[in-house]
Amino acid sequence: MIFVSIPALLILKCLDDDDKGICRSFFPPMFGEDGNSSSGSGAEDEPGHVDKVETNKKFLELKKDYNNCRSKAKNEYDFFNLVERCILGMEEDETPGTKKAISDKEFADNGLARSDMHSITQHIRVLSM
Repeated sequence: MIFVSIPALLILKCLDDDDKGICRSFFPPMFGEDGNSSSGSGAEDEPGHVDKVETNKKFLELKKDYNNCRSKAKNEYDFFNLVERCILGMEEDETPGTKKAISDKEFADNGLARSDMHSITQHIRVLSM
């Protein structure tokens, strides 16, 4: 879980232009750039090859959806925290005597339906792998 969560949180920070360039340094295909290749062959059939065009397309789609939902939110800080909690799988509160899931009202207050959050979270997780 941690090997997906940390990159996913960095991608979330990148969506807010607050990742200090870490995503661009460690995953250039997300921005449509070539990574540094030691072989220089550019062979696309190599194991582990990442399609930079498709990866960049997924990132741009995610950024568009994220910004669209963020613009509907009552508060950008609360929106970011909601997305962060969902990425970390903290939709359920473990505190005794409290509601177990993020309420539909909390999603609605932040410009989201559960399906919107699921879509954003899935896009982030796919890019983080």
